[in-house]
Amino acid sequence: MTTADMQDRLLTVIEAIIDARDEVEGDGDDGTLADIARDLVDELEEVRSATTFERAMLLTSDDGIVLRMQDGSEFQLSIVQRR
Repeated sequence: MTTADMQDRLLTVIEAIIDARDEVEGDGDDGTLADIARDLVDELEEVRSATTFERAMLLTSDDGIVLRMQDGSEFQLSIVQRR
């Protein structure tokens, strides 16, 4: 998996969560929410574990998330607030 692949998958996950929120706020049916949940599982099937930078004991003052993949690769996602 490349960084561009990870970017696209995370964007898809966030968009699915937004869709789910809209379904819950609207009069959506449970079938649609189940489809969204299945899509989320499919998008993240390669993720073995997720933790924070702090819990992973990374030497950084940044906030972020570490994703470890089934193939042993690791992605570090920094969270930066701009405004």
